[in-house]
Amino acid sequence: MKGLVKENKTALVRLVISLCLVAFTFVITHVVDDEASAGVLNYIVYGIAYVLVAYEVIFGAIKELFTKRVIAEKMLMTVASLGAFAIEERFEAVIVVVLYVLGELVEETAKEGAKRSIDSLEELCVNKARRENGEMVLAETVQVGEIIEVLPGERIPLDGVVCNGTGLVDTSVITGESMPRDVRVGNEVLAGYLNKSTVIQIKVSRPFKQSAAQRIVQMSQVSLDKKTKSERFISKFARIYTPIVISAAVLVAAVPTVIGLCTGTGEFTSKYIYVALSMLAIACPCAFVISIPLAYFCGMGFASRRGILIKGSAVMDSLRSVEVMAFDKTGTLTKSELHVTKIETASEDINKLELLKLVAIAERKSIHPVAIAVVTEAKKFNIEIDEGENHHEVAGSGVECDSKYGHIKAGNRMFADAPSGIFGTVYISLDGKYIGCIGIGDELKTNSKIAFERLRKLGVRKKVILSGDKKSKVDVVAKTLLAELAYSNLKPEEKVGALEDIMVSEPGAKIAYCGDGINDIPALARADIGIAMGAIGSDSAVDTSDVIIVDDNIEKVPLAIKIAKRTHRTVIFNIVMSLTVKALMLGLLAVPGLGVTMLHAVCADVGVLILAILNSLRAGR
Repeated sequence: MKGLVKENKTALVRLVISLCLVAFTFVITHVVDDEASAGVLNYIVYGIAYVLVAYEVIFGAIKELFTKRVIAEKMLMTVASLGAFAIEERFEAVIVVVLYVLGELVEETAKEGAKRSIDSLEELCVNKARRENGEMVLAETVQVGEIIEVLPGERIPLDGVVCNGTGLVDTSVITGESMPRDVRVGNEVLAGYLNKSTVIQIKVSRPFKQSAAQRIVQMSQVSLDKKTKSERFISKFARIYTPIVISAAVLVAAVPTVIGLCTGTGEFTSKYIYVALSMLAIACPCAFVISIPLAYFCGMGFASRRGILIKGSAVMDSLRSVEVMAFDKTGTLTKSELHVTKIETASEDINKLELLKLVAIAERKSIHPVAIAVVTEAKKFNIEIDEGENHHEVAGSGVECDSKYGHIKAGNRMFADAPSGIFGTVYISLDGKYIGCIGIGDELKTNSKIAFERLRKLGVRKKVILSGDKKSKVDVVAKTLLAELAYSNLKPEEKVGALEDIMVSEPGAKIAYCGDGINDIPALARADIGIAMGAIGSDSAVDTSDVIIVDDNIEKVPLAIKIAKRTHRTVIFNIVMSLTVKALMLGLLAVPGLGVTMLHAVCADVGVLILAILNSLRAGR
């Protein structure tokens, strides 16, 4: 809302002044005794109010007509408002344009917010790098093959390979992987990773402009430009309805006029000009112009009260047609915290709780996320964690200590001397003998499966998982949720590539993407509909998306689609009802002797308008 006010002060001032003038006309009606004077003042004030909000719409309609040869939405607004003014429905004329202009401002502000958030991604790109001699230089001046040094707490400025040191890096901002990664000599690291432990030296493998962080920014900008802008339903409708109505009215007036001029029957001519005017009054699209935006506004309002923010009617119209739904895994389908997923013992001499206790003794002093997950799990079972001695942590490998049970080693396969063919995250040995392993992972949200079932029922025929996490973890989630397709080990630009592959294989299908982090921004921008899990999602992801799930409840994704479908049904009902009434009135107008007048036309138009508005208030429910 603040962005809307800040960026559109002039337009909003015009809208407020126009509405104040409309309110003033009611004062004129009750204060001025002379009916003629009140009528003139009323006309002038309404005229000023109308011009303040409508002049850009009218000029826009004329420009579209002459430059693009299109009779579209702006022309529909112009015909509706001027038609209402001509038959002295001045209040309706002003309100029609106010609603339209306000909707335009809201959607334009949302687009600008997305562009700004992509610009803010440049903060990921660290502009300075430290050479191995300690000298700070601009990152873009560092050449491929040079060695740079990254201290704990610093973000890596350039892509490269670790050439000295071992440590722990947080890769989540790039890959979305929840678990920090141990790196050692020979491992690739990417710009944007956060060094969390010790000093590491990196041999640069790509120039600054081609680094991972720079590619995220570039891919986001390209994706936003490529994204197909859904044309509002009213725009499509206007291109058909408006020309037909205007052409029919012109023909009804022009053909008899030509005949009248040729035959000298002036009465005959004036009669059909009046019929043409009555046709325009009957066919005046005010019911569409007011009820359709109102239905979308009410649908979006209904969604927002349930924690779903939908950015505009174009998004609503696209959301109802989603056929393919792609999801990020970590933080979207799964919880962000790590937890123990399995405990496997190597012999019957030790049970699972005893194994967990031994690992917790070794890990209790470590700040590694895996260690925290193990200790937390032990506390759940009220396990008393004894104090170990001679704790020693080997970066990138594991931890070891002495205890009253023996010498405990917990870490990777090589560190604990674990046999091959066993899969886990932490392998444990006691006095040099392998005794078991523990699996660590992020837990699937309890309602993810419910969400997938509901999506199937709503006609979303393909569910896809796009993740930067390991294949083994992604495959487990995909199998549990019955996803039709799953991609793993994806970098941000590779998520966009995967989406575009799906677009090629599903021509014409509306594709939505749901994610929560900075690494999801290119995909959120590229998909037809970007859905951000907003409560823990980054500000940039929220701004770039089209739909925001405020409370991170994955069940709100199918609910958003359901609301969009119901809103569309309301819109269709309003159009069918309005067209039916208008067609009936036009039919009655054509029957000689019935005496159908413009007054009847106006009453019919107002009646159907009221019914359409009342129905629109139910949109989305």
